[in-house]
Amino acid sequence: MSPPLPARELLSSDVETVGPMALLRAVTEHLYGADVGSVVVTDAEGVPVGIITGRDIGRAAARDLDFDTTRVRAVMSETVVTVAPETPGRQAAETMREHGIRHLLVVDDDGIAGVLTATDLAYAVPRAADTDGAVQSVEIDADRDDDGDGTFDGPADSPLSVGDEFTFAKTLTETAIEQFAAATGDTNPLHLDADYAEATRFGGRIAHGVLTTGVVSAGVARLPGMPIYLEQNAGFTAPVHAGERVTADIEVTADEGDGQYRLATVVTDESGDVVLDGDARVLIETEP
Repeated sequence: MSPPLPARELLSSDVETVGPMALLRAVTEHLYGADVGSVVVTDAEGVPVGIITGRDIGRAAARDLDFDTTRVRAVMSETVVTVAPETPGRQAAETMREHGIRHLLVVDDDGIAGVLTATDLAYAVPRAADTDGAVQSVEIDADRDDDGDGTFDGPADSPLSVGDEFTFAKTLTETAIEQFAAATGDTNPLHLDADYAEATRFGGRIAHGVLTTGVVSAGVARLPGMPIYLEQNAGFTAPVHAGERVTADIEVTADEGDGQYRLATVVTDESGDVVLDGDARVLIETEP
């Protein structure tokens, strides 16, 4: 059984600091030029008095502040939350959630040891143990029609026919996105780092395209018999933001014989906008 991963094994020790009187323009250029997620604001004695992130930069731009005259102290987040190097990763994640933040300072007797971000935790927390050392387990419900959040509507107990339509809806939560990233290794910060993603065209974290495709697969999994995915073609037409509920609308468009069917697949978001448009081919066999 693996012990809980502590903050010291997850943090970034390359801490960027700046004084509160620094100009916002210089800090912004450094923040993005050095490809760092945050800059710690310290006083003359090196004591942390704030932190500035991409989110703070975005808010300053929204307020139409002059980056050449505005000082860091005017836009920095003054709430600096710290944890010890020995703090388990899961406990650090809970601290972030409690305070509604994405960065923690890790401090020891010598001062700042590093910065711990939500992205750092996303790599480790889904597979980490609880703070008491007990590994968490997930129970899988054998009933394919009910996963606790997804809702299915369609032919569940009769053979498929051309023209049959069915839907499956699912909320793509931040937790689901983080777990998918950990399982696949796709740790693009667009999916995991809120500050990074907020500064992009998307304005916030988005789900992996393949995770959205998975909502179609989840609907197919609830068809009668034993569905086997053979092919999926998908075009991604709009982003799905973390926390959005999406609906896969699936129609049987052709019976290709030997238990194979062609499906039209469309996924829409909560506003009814199409986020995925494509088709699939499945094989339906008799369950063992």
